[in-house]
Amino acid sequence: MAPVPAPTGGPPALRSPDRVLRLVEQLSRNPQGLTAKQLARRTGIPLKTVYHHLRTVIDRQWAWRGEDGRHYFRPEAVGPAPGAVPRLDRVRPVLERLAAGTGAAVFLASLREDRLAVAAHAAAPGAVPLDGLAVDLPEAVHATAMGRALLAGLPAHQRRRLLKEQGLRPFTSRTVRDADGLEAELRRGARSGVFTETGEYREDVACAGVIVRTGARASDGLALAAAVPAGLPQARRREVDRRLRLAAADLVPILIPEID
Repeated sequence: MAPVPAPTGGPPALRSPDRVLRLVEQLSRNPQGLTAKQLARRTGIPLKTVYHHLRTVIDRQWAWRGEDGRHYFRPEAVGPAPGAVPRLDRVRPVLERLAAGTGAAVFLASLREDRLAVAAHAAAPGAVPLDGLAVDLPEAVHATAMGRALLAGLPAHQRRRLLKEQGLRPFTSRTVRDADGLEAELRRGARSGVFTETGEYREDVACAGVIVRTGARASDGLALAAAVPAGLPQARRREVDRRLRLAAADLVPILIPEID
């Protein structure tokens, strides 16, 4: 059977879809952005071919190219809620202010097919390096503050299924290894409104995360998180928590246009 052509006026059918999807997968796993040369090295795709396929990726709005020459993942939908709109041009200034005010690396993330996906990020000068955080992030739902914030919003049966399928990978010696311990952490975070972890994803990093509500259901939300050095004094950590809550409030009218 001959392939069905794309509808008139729509995007053309993908050529070499496997290569295009490999590029998109790499970009989604690396919120710090990647150059064409880095994509070529990581995928094994010839550089000339990478440039060719990046045009398709950008035309379809799966990614955007920054002035620094790096390519950044742009999800078709910022979050799982049907009312959320990807207004990344308005989201980034909020993240940049949060990063500048806390000295942190800041992430806005969602669960996409049960894996952590970063929709936008920002980092203050001297913050925890993004490269070191991004490598294993999609599989670190249980070991990161942003992942815990998102897990807490899932129905219990869905959360159990996700954790059973993914397991509780020990990223460090401090990573929570049992479901009961994780559930206790989720309850603690739900009570305080801030989900935390220290040294569970990276030994020298601590993270705090909050939910950004984008709908009526508890699962309708994104996670806003800040990563700081694990040795940061508690007073500074509390200030990070405070600024996280304020930034989350600033994001709600951006992500839900009907209350803008």
